[in-house]
Amino acid sequence: MSLPIPAILDSWVAKSNLSDYVRFFALAFLIYRFVKSYVDSRTSPLRKIPTVGYSFPVLSWISAFKFFTHSQAILGEGYSKYNGHAFKIPTVNGWQVIVSGPRLIEDIKNAPDDVLSLRPAADDAVQVHYQIGDYSHEPDFYRINAIRSKITRDIAPRFEDMHDEIQTSFDEEILIKDDEWVSVRVIEAARRIISRTSNRIFVGLPTCRDPAYRDLNIEFAVDIMVCASILLIFPNFLKPFVSEVISNVPKQLRTGAELLRPVLEERLAKEAEYGKDWPGKPNDLISWLIDATPTSKRTVEELSLQIIIINFGSIHTTSMAFTVAMYYLACHPELHDPLREEIDGILEEEGWTKTAMARMHKLDSVLKESQRLMGNSVAAMNRLCLKDFQFSDGTVVPAGTFVSAASNAIHNDENIYPNANEFHGFRFAEMKSEEGEEMGQNMVKPNNEYMIFGNGKHACPGRFFAVNELKLMLVHCLLEYDFKFEDGRTEPPPPQWFGMSLIPNLTAEVVFRARRG
Repeated sequence: MSLPIPAILDSWVAKSNLSDYVRFFALAFLIYRFVKSYVDSRTSPLRKIPTVGYSFPVLSWISAFKFFTHSQAILGEGYSKYNGHAFKIPTVNGWQVIVSGPRLIEDIKNAPDDVLSLRPAADDAVQVHYQIGDYSHEPDFYRINAIRSKITRDIAPRFEDMHDEIQTSFDEEILIKDDEWVSVRVIEAARRIISRTSNRIFVGLPTCRDPAYRDLNIEFAVDIMVCASILLIFPNFLKPFVSEVISNVPKQLRTGAELLRPVLEERLAKEAEYGKDWPGKPNDLISWLIDATPTSKRTVEELSLQIIIINFGSIHTTSMAFTVAMYYLACHPELHDPLREEIDGILEEEGWTKTAMARMHKLDSVLKESQRLMGNSVAAMNRLCLKDFQFSDGTVVPAGTFVSAASNAIHNDENIYPNANEFHGFRFAEMKSEEGEEMGQNMVKPNNEYMIFGNGKHACPGRFFAVNELKLMLVHCLLEYDFKFEDGRTEPPPPQWFGMSLIPNLTAEVVFRARRG
């Protein structure tokens, strides 16, 4: 896969009249990296960890660049050779250590945050420093508190709002005419529906339906990941220059602040006049963030930044998960009637409630199985070593190294999931936990063998909201439409791997018509 980065940089360099300086610093950097890599290879504890790909200085860059389009195969090779142990892969800016097996995964789960840290690893994955800057110096960032304490707990009382927005969004996205089949590009429709539905809870009506606000959040979610993927190709010293050329994020953040300014200023004024519990205070993300945000940071710019970042987390991964699930369901029409039977029976007893969604084990299984096969990342539990760390098998990883678990390889392990490469929609519904409980295989409960949402205390705090939103969307599709691939395919269109990320097919279309019978 080729990227137009050299042309972009050449144009920028030519305009800046800095070509000689850039060449000089590039050459100096290459010499520095060669010397440093050679010295490190002789003295670092990493030398004892086996490598997948080239390990010799400079040659390792060949493997690092190959990783951008072959990450699944490379981590799969490491997993098959070193299952239960650690191995390392080269990256443009250093080494990443990958582990597998319950013992080493438990080591990551149990490591203190001041030794193995999630925050800098997550920031590196989306290159936050180069796109947004140091957007928080709080040790426990308050947006996470807002997600954990309110969004998760308040799903039930806001469930009717979510359901209403999903119904309205689908009616506007899929314009059915009589018995005609209507072609829909799933990923694009999913982004718009999820943006509206999430923001019905985040910022409420009418802002959630504002096309400018909706499109901004979608563009931000797409652009920040595209720019991150490009920035990861470059050495750190070039990233500020590249980001300046290619990133739209600063402009988007300014636009977001202006779009949200009226509602945020109104909320802050009410808070100042009436106090924290003012009459008619909405139960939404804006209120939760204001409550969780230190007084000194309660500005339009800061609050809008938090809202847009939370939107990114909601829209990016959830839209891909919905797209993948719809691709598999469109390929497996034999699953539709059993799912509808489950849905109809539970809705008759529970109505449109969070409790009803939790009881839909077959639907949960389809979601979980589709993510097992086509989840959004090749690795999980990403951490940065802030201090030298020793795993329980004696493996030592020095400070400054990124550590991850080989989640995709685990999800495709035949010893864990028989016929692992095949989609079995009801696989998890037919499984029981060790305690024999039906809920033991629920998608929102990660474990060492299923890590779509991470694992342990740092598992994604928004997963409960996301899964309920996804189930509501799929229930609506199954009850309201017949849908399929027009060409009758029995396998989803192939995704692409870019670095750690899996990207589902972005152009595939599914055809819909009003459900018969």
